[in-house]
Amino acid sequence: MDYLEPWYSTDEQSLAAELQREVAQGHALFDVPVIVLARRQDRDDVLFELQDGSNRVAQVHLSWQLESNPVWPHTQLFADRDAWLESMKKDHEEYGA
Repeated sequence: MDYLEPWYSTDEQSLAAELQREVAQGHALFDVPVIVLARRQDRDDVLFELQDGSNRVAQVHLSWQLESNPVWPHTQLFADRDAWLESMKKDHEEYGA
């Protein structure tokens, strides 16, 4: 997949470990295996592909701290990569403005 700025492709799997460290029981991604697809260069947002057979992806704003509230880290789920593309396009437009 080609990413538009401010997104870029990465396989920095330490970000997946950070996600698992941050999510509390009750979070949508608690105990869900993921792989890293992309990162936003100007924020702590990371795009993960869920490895649960659903083809879903999650855009997560990492907090870089242990969370006890399952609302954090802020997570937006998408049905698949194609569904996420509109979000990336919007980010690109806002970034270039």
